[in-house]
Amino acid sequence: MRWISLGVLLAAATLLLVFWGDVPPRWTIHWGIDGQPDGWATRSLAAAFGPLVIGFFLWLLIEVTAVWIGRGGQQTAVPAEMRAVQATLTRAVGLGLAVLIASLTLALPFAQPRSSGPMLIAALLELGVTIGIAGRWASRRVRRLRESGVAIPEGYGGVIYKNTRDSRLWVPKLAGIGWTINFAHRLAWPVVIAILTLPLGLALAIALAAR
Repeated sequence: MRWISLGVLLAAATLLLVFWGDVPPRWTIHWGIDGQPDGWATRSLAAAFGPLVIGFFLWLLIEVTAVWIGRGGQQTAVPAEMRAVQATLTRAVGLGLAVLIASLTLALPFAQPRSSGPMLIAALLELGVTIGIAGRWASRRVRRLRESGVAIPEGYGGVIYKNTRDSRLWVPKLAGIGWTINFAHRLAWPVVIAILTLPLGLALAIALAAR
């Protein structure tokens, strides 16, 4: 999967080069909260290929993280099979981001959308489908590992942690850095909703105030 992500970025760069003559002199790259364009790019190598360069460094960062997780990271006692699942999940997120960046790189100058709404919906769907498929694969893989006798701690199911016998809301990640939520806790979903809605609400308030 690591090379698929990189291949997506390289394919987008190749298409840009092949159809460079069709790149318009100017295209919209940002829309305001009122739906009106308020940011543009002009035809140049930096403007056209800049998102792909950013995508490459994101791919590199995600790949380094996946390798680190696969080798144990801070959880060297975690079974190697489980570390491999977590590394694959990390790369799946990278693949979703690579597809998103490559799509935007080509769609903005060539399709020239009139608003950001359809792109936002498409982006959320693409990321959701990619992560959803990877999550379903991870859950099945972890279940099979348990059935084969691999000692995976209770509650860890590949993507989420859910353990009714654990009273903690926050638990350390099985692989990688940081903490995750125990989705069997009664406060799990209120906390998740708050984490998702508070930043969005704050951004919306700032945007409305700027008008």
